[in-house]
Amino acid sequence: MMTVKNCYNGIGDYERMSACFHADATIKRFLGLFLKDDNYEKLEKALRADDIDNAFIAAHTLKGVCQNLALDSLYEADVVVTEALRAKNLAYAKEHFPKVTEAYEKAVARISQLESS
Repeated sequence: MMTVKNCYNGIGDYERMSACFHADATIKRFLGLFLKDDNYEKLEKALRADDIDNAFIAAHTLKGVCQNLALDSLYEADVVVTEALRAKNLAYAKEHFPKVTEAYEKAVARISQLESS
């Protein structure tokens, strides 16, 4: 059975989340809401459409969500894309987006495993 602490292995900082929320049930609830967040999909779609403004909004929002949930791996990957988009450097953002995808997919897999246990 996956625990909340084990869920964070390789994707984030359980200790920081635990210090904020104190209860694993609360952390699990917020992680479940992350699975419903659509900012990754919005970012992916905007990058495909070369829409820098909407890509920046989605990347920046995703970055904040990850920071609030201590999903450090995804946060760190997304910061690079967010700052590239802030600078209007679409090519650099697209070049680094695969790292966001990798971290996002790993986080979703871990959280989904937690949800199903």
